[in-house]
Amino acid sequence: MSGEKTKYELTNLPSFLSNFTVRLNSAETPEKCVEELIEASKNFFSIEDHAYVMKDQSHGTIKPKVMAMGRWVLEKKKVSVIPVDDGTFLFLPLFSRRHDIGYVVMRITDDIGDLKMKYMDIESLLSFETSMVIDNMLLTGELIKKNEYVSEARAYLENVLNSLKYAVVVASVRKGEEFSNKPYRELIEKNKEIVNYIEDISQESLIYRKEVSREVEVNQSFYSLYAVPVQLSSGLKIVISIQDITNTKELERLQKIDKMKDNFVATISHELKTPLAAILAYSETLLESAESIDTDTLKSFAKTIKNESEHLANIIEEMINFSKVSSNSLTMAFGRVDLVKILKDTYDGLKINALSNNVKFSLEIPDDLINAYVTADPKRIIQVMDNLVSNAFKYNDSREPEVKITIRSDDEGYIVSVWDNGSPIPVEEREKVFEKFYRGSNSGNVSGTGLGLAIVKEIIDLHKGRIWIDNVENCSFSFFLPKRDWLNILK
Repeated sequence: MSGEKTKYELTNLPSFLSNFTVRLNSAETPEKCVEELIEASKNFFSIEDHAYVMKDQSHGTIKPKVMAMGRWVLEKKKVSVIPVDDGTFLFLPLFSRRHDIGYVVMRITDDIGDLKMKYMDIESLLSFETSMVIDNMLLTGELIKKNEYVSEARAYLENVLNSLKYAVVVASVRKGEEFSNKPYRELIEKNKEIVNYIEDISQESLIYRKEVSREVEVNQSFYSLYAVPVQLSSGLKIVISIQDITNTKELERLQKIDKMKDNFVATISHELKTPLAAILAYSETLLESAESIDTDTLKSFAKTIKNESEHLANIIEEMINFSKVSSNSLTMAFGRVDLVKILKDTYDGLKINALSNNVKFSLEIPDDLINAYVTADPKRIIQVMDNLVSNAFKYNDSREPEVKITIRSDDEGYIVSVWDNGSPIPVEEREKVFEKFYRGSNSGNVSGTGLGLAIVKEIIDLHKGRIWIDNVENCSFSFFLPKRDWLNILK
């Protein structure tokens, strides 16, 4: 290198460094950066040959003995000029705060005694800047690879989740929904109302920091929801899975119906067999011994046959009504009727039955309630009352049975209650008693088909009312009928 060239570069050092920085940042690879460093170093040293080690790979033809000394220079982190055998070598370490990158070795022909310290300082600066640019390149490469790995992992996870048969959604505290799979998106497109249930279970899981599961019915479809909180570095997430269990529920329902039908057939067979056996027995006795039987006995036999025949007629009537309910063909003759009159007629018709069963029977109507007009089929409401009161007579297990009918008025309608002082229906059975074929645990040996209350509920529903079991110490059924003339409003 000529002294004039070095002097020229030193005089224009800011411009030289600026141009070097531009070229360095324009390099596309770490190897190109090293080449720019070597090219820049030629402005200060007479370079005869060069080599470098980067990422544990050697480039160049300098002897291994010399290259091995570069590791020592890299450990010292200092630009060095070292004579080896018959040559002089300039060592430039490449490193960053994160890690060691490598080193550059250049064989120079300059006299060691003529080397100036400021040239060494410039080389340190060039080496440092080159190290920073290479480190950024390597870091960018690592980030790109990591992003590729993350993208591949995300794509893989999405493919796996999208292949599931059930829906999955991930929500966070601040952002709400963060991820959902294809089945979830398809689900909410056809059944948007389920989103409300998903939000509820997500909030519950979030508040109590625990797993929450629930089964819900939405638009005649059944879903199993399961939410679990997951703590990640990015914050708390709630993972919710939604599985369509409609088919399972339908199978359970059909199995339940089959079981109830089996029980129903067995019950009906028993219900029919008992009165038929009595009718046959008394009829055969009459046929065989009519001439020898006294008048009182004949009357007793005839009364038994009549009662059992009425029992059979009631069972058949109940089955006919059930058939009509099941086929939605239960006829109604609606009109504006007085509910107070219906209750009085019911009471009068059942007083004899109460006496024969030793039941204290009463009807309580408020003094100020002269009339209670509702839109109803009087025949069907009497059927409802007959069923409720007859049940109160039959299932009352009190030693001194008492049955009471009451009516009261509120703003919207009238509430009729049939109370008895027998044992209450267990809480867990109170919804089931209105199901077809169901017979409660306190039915005991009392005969029944398990259809009466199901028919009662259907009749009340057709009257735009509702029926329930009161939460009292004894047993009490209540139903509500609206005051408004809903039939004409619909018309």
